Amino acid sequence: MSSAVSRTRGSTTRSAPGRSAPRGTKPARRRASGDTLGPRSRESESLDFAILREFFAEDSTRTGSDPRKSPEKVAKALGVSPATVRRRLTAWRARGFLLGFDAIPHPGLLGGRFAARVIGFQDPLAQERAIESLRLIDGMIQIEPGRAALLVVYFVDSVSQSERRLKQFRSLEGVGEIGAEMWLPFPPCTRRMSRSDWRLVLALRRNPEASVGELAKEVRQSPRTTSRRYDSLLDESALMFDPIIEFSRFHQTLAVLTASVDRSRAAEDVEREIRSIHPQSIHAAGATIPDPKGESTTVALWVSAPTSAELDELIGRVAHIRGVTGVQLWYGHSTLPIRPWLDERIEATLRAEMAAQ
Repeated sequence: MSSAVSRTRGSTTRSAPGRSAPRGTKPARRRASGDTLGPRSRESESLDFAILREFFAEDSTRTGSDPRKSPEKVAKALGVSPATVRRRLTAWRARGFLLGFDAIPHPGLLGGRFAARVIGFQDPLAQERAIESLRLIDGMIQIEPGRAALLVVYFVDSVSQSERRLKQFRSLEGVGEIGAEMWLPFPPCTRRMSRSDWRLVLALRRNPEASVGELAKEVRQSPRTTSRRYDSLLDESALMFDPIIEFSRFHQTLAVLTASVDRSRAAEDVEREIRSIHPQSIHAAGATIPDPKGESTTVALWVSAPTSAELDELIGRVAHIRGVTGVQLWYGHSTLPIRPWLDERIEATLRAEMAAQ
């Protein structure tokens, strides 16, 4: 039996054949923006996505992207000239697709975890006002507006705090349906952070794209020591860089596809199968709804296509993959990092570290 695609909010959802769509999803549709990166050939479109894939470092043990990855290294991996990569990166900046990076420490180092919810709104003005209200809530990390919905990422360190967050979200003016709380998975991190580590994290929070020389001056260490510390923070998953992007400024429709997978298939096998049917896919560390019984896992991928209609077709194909129980597409508009609370938490952690020594 075929399933229908519905659109009302910030994402498009399709359940696997013969299954009902999961509750709490928020369907929507978005066209690819007409304001793209200029006249495009199919070759240059494929190159843009290849560069995006390389900067996300999907085959690396590191989490997130690395803003210091050189054009030369990317060019070598893709078999093109460094000048070609520089031109594309310059175009991304000029058109407002890549706005910068947000340096984020592993939440476990701060004594908690990152969670996320999708908050629906019927009124666009209420949604805009809610963004300003959400900025004032302690623990807010990031807001990603979609059509008639906001994806909010926040820090929690207890069940009671998670419940308080939900009450705060429900108190927003004009709020509609609120989705289930999702977890953002991070690799394990056992690093014992030093005062110098936290100083470097704060310096990167202030200027994520600063040169090693600039960072060394700010933390008052040698460039060599600073470079080693930077690499070790990334290698041990103590620090990640999240790109700040304007989705609509990419030359194609860009979305995040998540697929729920039952125990009959390994998530890695399903991800490989999705990539085989849609090569323009990048592994994404997507949010997942916790399953205490361990009966399902989640696969998350960035996907791109010339039109949203093609992505609608893709979720139909993914829904028919063996082991997939549900598929959802999230069409975000932009990434809005919320920095004040996290900066204060890091500074408090640094002060506590200094007092202990």
